[in-house]
Parts: sequence; C-alpha cells; structure tokens
Amino acid sequence: MALADFQALLNDLARDQADVLTPDARARALEAARLQYSADRPRRLVDNVTWPVGSLAGAPSGWTDGAWVKAAEYPIGRDPVSLIDVSPYLSPAGWQLMAVDPVPEGGVVRVTFMAEHELSAVADTVPAMHRLAVAQYAAHLLCHQLATHFSAQRETMIGADASMTETRAREFASRAKELRAAYYAGVGVPDPFKASGISSAPGSAAASVVSWPSRNPRHGMVQRGSL
Repeated sequence: MALADFQALLNDLARDQADVLTPDARARALEAARLQYSADRPRRLVDNVTWPVGSLAGAPSGWTDGAWVKAAEYPIGRDPVSLIDVSPYLSPAGWQLMAVDPVPEGGVVRVTFMAEHELSAVADTVPAMHRLAVAQYAAHLLCHQLATHFSAQRETMIGADASMTETRAREFASRAKELRAAYYAGVGVPDPFKASGISSAPGSAAASVVSWPSRNPRHGMVQRGSL
C-alpha cells in the first residue's frame, strides 16, 4: 500500500470540511502513527552477519536507530538452537554489534532484531491487516486537533454560531476517542491511557509514540538499539 493510499484513507477517516488541517499536519499525523505502530508492533528482521577479527561486527542489514537485538544464533542450525550474547554498540563509525562470547573470524551469526516500520512514497512495511488501524491512529490525532480548533473558536462566537462550534468540538473529540480505541483493538494491544485511567487529551497521544514496549531479557541479549 503506497503512502498516497494511506493519505486517501486518512482523508476518509478525518473529514475536514472547514479546511482546518494543513498537508503538513496530515503528514505529521501519519509519521506519529508509524512511530506508535512501530512501538506497539515492531518489525522482525533476520540477517546473517559474518564476524571479522575481534568482538565487533557490522550492524545487520536494515538496522536503524531504535532497533534492538532479539536473538543471536551461533553456530547456525543446531538442535536445540545455540544462542550467544550479542548487543548493539554505537561507535563513531555508526552502529555495530558486540559479541560477549567469542566468535571466530569468518563465523556467521544469525541475528534476529526488531526495528521500526517504514512508511513513505517508496517503502511500506505495515502488514495489510494493520493498515486501517495505522490510518485510524493518525486520524485520531487529527480529530484531536480539530476538536481543539473548534473549542478555541467557541470563545469568540456568539449565539447560534457558538452552539454549532461547540457541537463540532464535541463531535470531533468523540470521534478521536473512537478512532484511538479502534487502533488499539485493531493491533491487539491494550490502550495505555485506558489501562492507567488517564484521559487522553489533544497532543498527549503524540507524546507517547516514541515509547518502546517492555521486553523480557533472554540470555542477556534483549537490549535497545539506542543509547
């Protein structure tokens, strides 16, 4: 699904007949949705890394800031699987992998790692089953913005105009809550605001998009890919 298709779906979910939202606001909402989805459902990638001399090797293909190692298998193909301790290491040259256990020169380590999803004009890694949910999260942010806009306008209106503006603000606020709930139901994870009893407010959801889910360390390998 191309970025343009996400944008079209977003327009359907967050209709803005008053032309309040700018293209930049829509782009920011989609980027926030990509980050939130990456936090809730990170992308699993696997790459074989050939080890040079020493404890450090190059990062696997597809590694990005925010990625983290889930498992490292060496030697490959044993039954049961043989796992070693590998963690990300940021050097002046960029991201590398550091092996706690010695790996001989030329040894091939199969690294499984979790990374952010891509969503751009040239790349889209969001699974088909979750595309609607990602668009719903972006639309939830836009509806929050619209609710805030009309709430602020209400103060300058009088009579019927003020009543209509207040109605619009309530409707967009309600729509934002529905879209947020639909996102979390769609991706199958609990809404952190609902679980903690915190009421979401305009802007609060966007502030949560950089939080990665908790992970249970296994063999000391599960670590963040950023410092």
